[in-house]
Amino acid sequence: MNDATTDAASIAAPLWKRKWLILAVAILVGAGTYLYYKRQPAVYTARTQLYLGSGSSEQTGVPSSGGGKTTLSGRALSDQVEIINSSVVGLGVHKRLREQHNFAAAKGKAKATASGSSDFIVIATEARTPKGAVRLADAYAQAYVARQRANYLRGVKTQITNTREQLRRIETTPKSKGAKGTTGTSTSTEIQAATLAAKVSQLEAALSGFTGVQQVTPAKASPVPVSPKPKKNAIFGFVLGLVLAAIGAYALSRFDRRIRTLGEVEQIFNTQVLAALPKVGSPVVRPGGGRGPAKALVEPLRRLNTALRLGDVLGGKAQGGSRVLLCLSGDAGDGRSTLVANLARVQAESGERVAVVEADFRRPTLARLLDVDSPNGLADVLTGRVASGTAMQIVKTSGSGPAAEAASSDGGISTAVQTEGVGSISVLLSGGAAPNPPALLGSEAMESLMRALAEEHDYVLIDAPPPLEVSDALALLRLVDGIIIVVRIGHTRDVSAQRLAELLTRTASAPIFGAAVNCVPRKDMQRYGFSWSPAQLRGRGLIRR
Repeated sequence: MNDATTDAASIAAPLWKRKWLILAVAILVGAGTYLYYKRQPAVYTARTQLYLGSGSSEQTGVPSSGGGKTTLSGRALSDQVEIINSSVVGLGVHKRLREQHNFAAAKGKAKATASGSSDFIVIATEARTPKGAVRLADAYAQAYVARQRANYLRGVKTQITNTREQLRRIETTPKSKGAKGTTGTSTSTEIQAATLAAKVSQLEAALSGFTGVQQVTPAKASPVPVSPKPKKNAIFGFVLGLVLAAIGAYALSRFDRRIRTLGEVEQIFNTQVLAALPKVGSPVVRPGGGRGPAKALVEPLRRLNTALRLGDVLGGKAQGGSRVLLCLSGDAGDGRSTLVANLARVQAESGERVAVVEADFRRPTLARLLDVDSPNGLADVLTGRVASGTAMQIVKTSGSGPAAEAASSDGGISTAVQTEGVGSISVLLSGGAAPNPPALLGSEAMESLMRALAEEHDYVLIDAPPPLEVSDALALLRLVDGIIIVVRIGHTRDVSAQRLAELLTRTASAPIFGAAVNCVPRKDMQRYGFSWSPAQLRGRGLIRR
C-alpha cells in the first residue's frame, strides 16, 4: 500500500508542479482548435433511397418470365453499391453538374451504402450548401436509374433480335411430305413458332415497362450543418491538449534529471542546507561604484556566515578559530565562484579577515568578480617564482568605511579592502593555466601556503573546479577544515550530485558543513522556513508578513 502511494505521488508530483503550464497548453490547443474550425466552411448532408427489389432479372436487363418479385442476393446488392461509388457513375455526374454551373454540388462527395439485407441502397452526399447536397444526391440516383434502364433496354432489344432470328429460321424451314404424299408443317414446328412470336410480343411490350430501379423518395437535406462544430471540437482539443501536456510534463520530469527542490539536496548529500539564495537577475552588482552582492542575496549570505561561525556547525570547533573552507559543486556553472566572492564580501563586512584562493586553473573567474588583476597567481607561488605576499591582493570594495593601503611583509604592494566593518579580503588568483594542476595543489608548498593563510586570516575560502570534471580538488580535501557544497536549482544534475556525494563519502576528506543552494524558488524557500525577501524591504514595511 505504501509502495503504491509512493508511486502515485511520484507520478503526480511533476504534473502538479507544472499544472499551470499543462492548463495553459490545454487552453491554447482548445482555443486554436475552435478558431481553426470556426473558419472552416459549413458542410451539409442529404440522403435519398433507391429500391432494387422489382426483380433480379430486370437488374441484368432480362425481364422476369414469372413476373414475381425476386430479392437480390447479398453479393449482387454489394456489386450495385460498388457501381454507384465507382467512377462509372461519379465522373458523369460531376461533369454534368459542372456543365450546369452547379459548382456547390459538383465539389461535393457522395457515398452509397446497402441498407441491411433488403433491396434498398442509401445515397448520402456532402456539399457546402443544402441545395448542393440535394442536387448531388438526386443526380447520383438519376444517373444510376438511367444506367440500369439503358442496360435493361439493351438486353431486351438483344433478346428481341435473337428471338426474331429463331422465328425466321423456323418459317424458312422446307415443308415435309405427309403419309399420302401431301406437304405441310408439323404440329411441333407450328407450336414453336407461335411461342417465339408470343415472346417477341412480350419483349416489345417490356420496352416501355421498365420498373427495375426506383428512387423511393427525393433527396432531403439537413438544415443544420454536420460540420464544422467549433465548440465540440474545442472541447475535444482541450481534453487532448490536457492529456498530451500531462504526458509531456511527466516525460520531461523523467528525462530532465536536474535538482529542483531543497529536499533533493538534503536527501542526496545527507546534509543540512545552510543558505538558500533566491534567483536574481545579477548576483553581483555595483553599489556605489564597486562590486557587491545583490540586495536579495545579502541576508542569505549573512545567514551562511553566521552558520559557519557556530561551533556546532563546524563539528565542535571553537568559535573565532581559523577556518579553511573548500567550496565544491557537481557541475560547472552552479555559481560556486560567485558564492565565494559574495561570501567573502559579507564576511569582511562583519569584520572578518578573509583570504580567497582561486584553485581553479581551468576557468578562473574571481578576477572579474572581485575587481582584481595581477600577472602573478597561485601557480607562481607554488612553483616558487613569486612570494605569496606579492601575488596576494587586497582589493578595495564598496563600503562606507575608510580605505587604507598597506605593504606586504616581503615588499609586495597590496591594496587594502575596508568595508563597513574592520575586515578585509585578500585574493590569490590562479595565475592562469598550470602544467599539472593536481600535482601543484597536492604539493608541500600548497600545504605550507594553507597553514600560513590560516594563521593570518579568520577564514580561507578556496574556489576549486568540480571534482567530477577534473581531479584538481581531490588534493585539497585533506588540507581544509570543511567543505561547502554549492548547488544550483534547475541546473545541477542529480546524477552529478549523487556522484559527488559518493566521491566525498569514499574519499578521506574533511567533513561536509552543509550546502549553499542558488536560484531557489520562492515557494521552496518559504516551505523550508527561509526568507525570500531582502531585509531592507522588510525593514521598510514594504512586504507584509
